[in-house]
Amino acid sequence: MFKTMILFRPVFKSVPVMLALLALNACGSDMRTMNDSHMQKLAYYFAEHEPGEPLPRGWRRLDGAEINYRFANETYAVYSIDEDEQLLVMHLYDDGTGRLEADDDRERCEWNSMVDQLTIECDDTDMEWHVFTNGPDLIALDLDEDEYAILRKRPGR
Repeated sequence: MFKTMILFRPVFKSVPVMLALLALNACGSDMRTMNDSHMQKLAYYFAEHEPGEPLPRGWRRLDGAEINYRFANETYAVYSIDEDEQLLVMHLYDDGTGRLEADDDRERCEWNSMVDQLTIECDDTDMEWHVFTNGPDLIALDLDEDEYAILRKRPGR
């Protein structure tokens, strides 16, 4: 009787831990989709917002120094506003180099910020963006396509 009681007790203690881990795993967000309701609200607003129209109260365009501060040595996922999915991941380093990852494709890049825009030049891709913020959120306006994208900082990689 004592042997079964001793074996049962450690198993019983680990059950809540396992349940907690399962709950955390189920609640974790997939970085490739905008399942976060806040991001979906941003996407909805900017899908309806025409480039050139005044931004909502509290939003402003970043200047070159702020772009450098926010993007150097950081990793951001870029999400399509229209398609509700991740377009690419960009890793930008403080020496002006970087890497773009989209699906199974990786490109080495050079980046800089001039006056008030972020410019990224890669082998097959060139992008010029104005970057807007309301504090915690970042939205990019692709100057070639006149389309917005949501930028979401990713954990260090």
